[in-house]
Amino acid sequence: MPPVALNEVTVAPISELLSQSLIQIAETVHATRDVLIEKESFAQLSSYLGKVSPILAELQLKRIRDSPTFRTTLETLARELRNAKDIVDTCRTKSKFYLLINCRSLMKKMQHITNEVSKALSLMPLAHLELSWDSEQRIMRILQEMQDFEFKTALIADEVVGKIEMGLKEHKENSNFSNELLMQIAKAVGVELCPSLLKIELEQLKKDKETAELQKNKAEALQLEQIAGLLSWADLACSLDEREKVYHAKRVSLGSQPFPPLQSFCCPITQDIMEDPVEIASGHMFERAAIQKWFAEGHTICPITFIAIANLELKPNAILRRSINEWRERNTMIQLTTMRTKLASQNEEVVLAALGQLCGMCESKLIHRHWIAAEGLVPTLVNLLRSSKSSIRKKTLLTITMALKGKIELKDRACEFGVVALAVQSLAREVAESRLAVALLLELSNEQKICKKMSKINGCIFLLVAMTNCEGQQAAEDAKAVLENLSKVKEQNAVFMAEASYFGPLLQHMIEGAETTKMIMASALSQIALTDKSRRVLVQMGALPTLLKMLSEGNLELKSAALGALQNLSVCLENRNVMVKSGVVKLVLELLFTRKSVLITIKEQAAVVFANLASSSGMLSYDCINDLLGTDSNLTVFKLLSLLNLSGHLIQSQILKALVGMSCPPSSKALRMTLREAGAVELLVGLYLVNANMDVRIHALKFLHLLSQDGGGEALAKEIGLKVAQSFVDLLVNSSDEDTRTLVLGLLFNIPVDNSSVTGMLVDAGLLPVLKTILHMAFSNVAVKEELLENAAGVLLRFTMSSNVPLQQKVVADGIIPILLHLLRSGTPLMRCRSAMSLGQLSESTWKQTSRRKKATLFWCLMRQMEDVCRVHGGLCTAEKSFCLVEAQAVPLLIQALVEQESAVFEPVLGALATLLYDEFWERGADFLAEAGGIPPIIHLLTTSDAKVVETSLWMLERIFRKEQYGTKYGNLAQMALVSLTQDGASKARHMAARILAHLHVLQELSSYF
Repeated sequence: MPPVALNEVTVAPISELLSQSLIQIAETVHATRDVLIEKESFAQLSSYLGKVSPILAELQLKRIRDSPTFRTTLETLARELRNAKDIVDTCRTKSKFYLLINCRSLMKKMQHITNEVSKALSLMPLAHLELSWDSEQRIMRILQEMQDFEFKTALIADEVVGKIEMGLKEHKENSNFSNELLMQIAKAVGVELCPSLLKIELEQLKKDKETAELQKNKAEALQLEQIAGLLSWADLACSLDEREKVYHAKRVSLGSQPFPPLQSFCCPITQDIMEDPVEIASGHMFERAAIQKWFAEGHTICPITFIAIANLELKPNAILRRSINEWRERNTMIQLTTMRTKLASQNEEVVLAALGQLCGMCESKLIHRHWIAAEGLVPTLVNLLRSSKSSIRKKTLLTITMALKGKIELKDRACEFGVVALAVQSLAREVAESRLAVALLLELSNEQKICKKMSKINGCIFLLVAMTNCEGQQAAEDAKAVLENLSKVKEQNAVFMAEASYFGPLLQHMIEGAETTKMIMASALSQIALTDKSRRVLVQMGALPTLLKMLSEGNLELKSAALGALQNLSVCLENRNVMVKSGVVKLVLELLFTRKSVLITIKEQAAVVFANLASSSGMLSYDCINDLLGTDSNLTVFKLLSLLNLSGHLIQSQILKALVGMSCPPSSKALRMTLREAGAVELLVGLYLVNANMDVRIHALKFLHLLSQDGGGEALAKEIGLKVAQSFVDLLVNSSDEDTRTLVLGLLFNIPVDNSSVTGMLVDAGLLPVLKTILHMAFSNVAVKEELLENAAGVLLRFTMSSNVPLQQKVVADGIIPILLHLLRSGTPLMRCRSAMSLGQLSESTWKQTSRRKKATLFWCLMRQMEDVCRVHGGLCTAEKSFCLVEAQAVPLLIQALVEQESAVFEPVLGALATLLYDEFWERGADFLAEAGGIPPIIHLLTTSDAKVVETSLWMLERIFRKEQYGTKYGNLAQMALVSLTQDGASKARHMAARILAHLHVLQELSSYF
């Protein structure tokens, strides 16, 4: 091995320095995790050191020549790292109070260390270190960040240090200031306001002072001694028993009469007792604010001696101020001894005055609150909340709130005497009292132990929820704060709040809580009886994202809880579109269609949610249906139909419910066709026959009813056999539910009337007597669903067709005509329409059923005299045998229907009346209509917008006006309408109107119109 040149230095010492620095960085970074204050600042320091570490590690891998500059850099770095470690150790071991007091100096030291480390690293000769360009750029960025960053103390720490400096400067020697300072320090460093914990911190601060003395750090020791002295006036670190002992020790030496103030206590300017006495150059004492005002007005003389003074300097007189404070405290103690008697007075004014004095004491000094307790007034105050006088209760609530503010031990004592229950009772009283009560409860609820007691009081949560909606903003905010505190101590309280329609805490637990909490909250949400408004509010407040996350990522228990909550929310129509757009349907269908091992109850829940979304009250929009079925709607439909064969009755009924909801809107015509083509009708008929669950059967009927619309009756007719027909009839007979019977009749009505096979099976199944029974209900006084009678009248049409006279005879023989006449007389428009159609169909067969003689023999003439001969059909007609409208007295009712101008019945009524104008007897029919007053109503129909009605009216008038007498009598009435039709009517109507006008001999007179 060649010898090492004298001018070269071995790499080992540099490597050792690098290794030591890396170890120091690692130790310091690890230690920063345990600092007691300024955690964010130390985290930033740790971050910078962590970025420096890889740089040093990379240098360690290089064979770097030793140089004075490089060695100086590493030595500086090692020194500053030791300083950083010392600061971190200080912030781990010293008392929290010490660290807060010295936080400014600590931050300055950290700033200096960071800057020094940055400067040291910047002196490295990077160009000679053989580093990569990326490494050099990274080092430069880190160094620049370290130079630019500024360590700052927290705002609250600055405030505390400022208050300490002010207290030392102004010689604050009173418990009020010291207590407030101690509370502020404790809050800043995260120490609970518990006397024992505060005492530990104060003892530790004294040890830090002793340590400083041992280290001969006189400045620090003096500073800590002054601060400890300032805090010694605070009594927060004393227990309640200790404070009471001090109070009683002072009080025992006092008399029963207040001491008058000394003359020296009063300001010569204001004549009031001084709060902040100061001395001026003349040696006299004044209230600071008063003498400052005197000087500000331009005076340079003493207000007492009127002698010019050398300077305007103000010197605080701590001894005098202490004497004034002691005098005040003695008189306060004496005054407190009289309070018990005053509070027990029967005089309302005396009690209110005493309560006012106690409020003033609580406001002036914190220590007075403990004196009130020491005097035994807490149970007396609590008992006043039972007073029958509202004014006393309100003043007492305010007094107790002030007395207990921030005092844990006092709150515990008040709770022992029942203050919580009494305050809850006040929530239910007048507005002013309830507002004071909620303020007291807020103060009490800041303690977990009391919160737990509060939540057990009946009606407490309900009353607080009611308070959140009160007019007073502050009271509403207080109530919300109390509810939030209650929800933190016990999760079940959030559920109780939700049951009272206050959902914030429950949602917060469900969003932020652990998995178990999420499951509990979602399960509760599924069981709470919600209004639609509440469901809508929950969705608006953001319940959906968390539930969807639980549904997609959670275990089976979470999925079940989420589905239960979604099931409740999906009932609200206004939530439907939001839930569909949010992706609920996709997740629900995935659970429904999955082949993985999933609890059947979860699939059932998923089916209910899907059904709720697809069948909420109100028609689904076209876009909503597309969102429900997804991009491949045909595949979704196929899967849903497949599930009907593979699932239990609960899932079956929910899928059917969903399919009914999506198939119901008029815009779903294409979907209904797709379902029919997919074999849904055959599947549903089979499901209806074999399923014993009535809910499934009813939903299957509803679905069949929808699929039988818009021409789908043929598909249904193919699936109906005698067994199905008999099942339908049995359901009509046995069901007591009018909706179900209406549904069955509506379904049968959709089957084409000309399907004689279905008609025969329905007759064989005994439908006719059932129809008659249902239609006969129209005569009863019992309320009957109109749609039931309308559907029954519609189904009857297939049994009155003129193509099947024997069946007509059977129907009429059963006494159906009187029922049809009753419906025509007093039914709904649709009942009148369908009864008119049945009467018209029966009338079409009248001519064939009428008995006539071919020759007018003597015997026939005698018979005509003996029997009534139909005036229209010219033979022996009866309603029962020949279905004659004339003999049935139906014509007046039909004409009356035209007179009443019900457009829905025009066409069927005209159709029935038109049967009186057939070729064989049109003349007699015209005469009869004329006598019955039927011609003018027919003429009036020429002006309707219904082309079919107009054409039927023209056909009838053309026949009627063949008889000259009617043309003469009614021609003028019809003329203008006929002329209008020849100009603006449809092609067929124009032609028919022109023929009538020509027959009336008015065409030439009106030729100028054409």
